[in-house]
Formats: sequence, C-alpha cells, structure tokens
Amino acid sequence: MPDPGLSSFNRRVFLDHTLQVLGAAALAPLAPAIALGAEPAAPAAGQAAATLTAGEYIALAAIADTMIPHGGAFDLGARDVNLARRIGSYLPKLQPPVALGFHGALAFTESQAPLLAGKKAPFSALPEADRAAVLSAMLAAGGLPTLIFLALKSVCVTHFYTLDATWKFTGYDGPMLLEDRQ
Repeated sequence: MPDPGLSSFNRRVFLDHTLQVLGAAALAPLAPAIALGAEPAAPAAGQAAATLTAGEYIALAAIADTMIPHGGAFDLGARDVNLARRIGSYLPKLQPPVALGFHGALAFTESQAPLLAGKKAPFSALPEADRAAVLSAMLAAGGLPTLIFLALKSVCVTHFYTLDATWKFTGYDGPMLLEDRQ
C-alpha cells in the first residue's frame, strides 16, 4: 500500500493547522464586529497578536471553567489554577497563524456559538448550565463549530493536566528523570 505521506503529520502539526483554519474561518465574517473587551494591540512587524485582550481572557476563563469546573472530576478546576492566564502566557510561543486561529476560536465561541443553542451572546455572560449547553451544541453541530470545540478542549485539557497541582488527582508522581542520579 502506498504511503499517504502522513508519517510526519503528528498531533502538534494537526493542532497548529486546525487552529490556523479555525482562525481564518471564524474571523472572516466577524472581523469588523469582534469586540472582546478591547482592540488587540498592533503586533510588531512579523509577529502575530500573541496576547489576549481582557475580554478574550474573560471568554477563555468561561470556556475553561465550563470544560473543567471546580468540583467536577476533581476538586480542582480551571479557575482554581487560573488556566486562562496559563494558556495566555503560552500564546506568544505559537506560530503567528496559530495564534490568530486561537483568537478566532475565542471570538466564535464568545459571539456566535451561543446561537447554536438558542442562547444570547456573549458566551462568558451565560450561566454555567447555558454555557454547557452551548458547548454541547458546538459538538453536535459538526463542521467548524465542532472543530473549534475540539481544539479549545484540547488546549484547555492539555494545559490543565500538565500542571504539577493536577498530578495527584491522576496518580502521576511527576517526572522520574532524576531518580537514577541519587
């Protein structure tokens, strides 16, 4: 069987490309209307707008809190570890098109996704049960809304479970790289 050429297509490449597509698709119709707190600062030459606005942090905190609530699977939740700030601090490390995609995913979830569940935007102003309904509607909608949901979930869950504070809930004792050097 011929090699389809996907051997170098790993999870990181998939996430990078997915967020690029999501950003372009989500921002195209919304570009003039996106108002998530403030206009992002103009990026320096050759750089993406890698920082989140205050409104984007609020949207991301609401998304993360809905996906990983306090007292959910564990006592610890996204707000307990300030997950939105952790993700926001990682954004400058992403390729510019991926950072743009992340901004687009937040904008879509904040301003357009509530309509999928018959709710009024913004997402971050909705009660917890309505936010959960919106995320469920995104997953059920298929297409772009589902891809945005899955990308945001991947980012939230990955950043949450790489925190030392979450390890004890999963039974992970931490890195064992230095055990043999005693």
